[in-house]
Amino acid sequence: MSRGRTRRAVLAAGGALAVTACGAPGHRRDVLAALAGAANSPVNGVWIWMDAFARTLDAAGLSVEISANSALGSEPDRTEMTGLGLLHANDAGITELVAYSDAYRAPGLPFLLDDIGHFERFIAAPAFRTWLASELDPAGLVFADAALLGGMSGLFTARTPIHEIADVERLRLRAMGRLDLLMIEALGASGVQVAWEEVPQALQTGIAQGYFNPPLAPVLFGHGSQIGYFLDLNMSAAHRAVMLSARWLETLTPERRAAVDRAVAAGHRANRDWALNGREREMAALAEIDIEVIEPDPALRRIFAERVRAAYPRMAPPEAVERFVELARETRA
Repeated sequence: MSRGRTRRAVLAAGGALAVTACGAPGHRRDVLAALAGAANSPVNGVWIWMDAFARTLDAAGLSVEISANSALGSEPDRTEMTGLGLLHANDAGITELVAYSDAYRAPGLPFLLDDIGHFERFIAAPAFRTWLASELDPAGLVFADAALLGGMSGLFTARTPIHEIADVERLRLRAMGRLDLLMIEALGASGVQVAWEEVPQALQTGIAQGYFNPPLAPVLFGHGSQIGYFLDLNMSAAHRAVMLSARWLETLTPERRAAVDRAVAAGHRANRDWALNGREREMAALAEIDIEVIEPDPALRRIFAERVRAAYPRMAPPEAVERFVELARETRA
């Protein structure tokens, strides 16, 4: 990040603190947390995590300020602020983390992990945590947890129901970054990078004809009028990474550090209770906005998986892929 961008991010943080509704103007809080999505939302898994985190810290006597809707800046800005200790807890996307860590490419690789339980075992494995910590430490970042966004991801399409791989090959799909583009190309479709805020317009105009996301994405972001179908591929655990500032943690007393650990555990429990009991809720929410759910034939899902796995060496360094696959094997129930 340039010095100018850093300064703007710092000013944004100061402004958010000054106008917050959670206290008097300029009132200092012990903990400043941020998330990309909406606050007080029953369909935002990151908010569920952050709310439990904040309530637990508050009970321990630490006042918490939560800034929602990316009010403190873009993904890179907030990650930079976390590393500098200006932001204490932040919700980051996979794309942002892989700028610092090859290890974190693994949890986002489609069809690497079987289900949410496998994902949990993988990210908790000491070998993975040690590898990840060694890469994030120079940036001043600490991985606290993964906040699930609901069920496993699938493919949303605007007007085309997917029943065979040829249906996908005719589509132009929205990509968040390079990893998405490589996956889309491996499936034989074409990809186009579109900022998330511009997705509704891209779907309306046909610039993009679909995207990969967890079941609640179009519900949370109001895409019901642009999306018609959801192919339930069970391809990866959709989530955001909750990051803590290493500089901030180093300043805490043992008692306050213990309170932070309890708050992380509370966030984890609340998020999992919400996500793991939500299958019927998610399907009902899609039905309410007239999105048809398609359960793929096992042979079709196998084709998806084989094509994407063949692209792994382009999605991460080959030596890292070997470690991913081995660790996935070791953590498979």
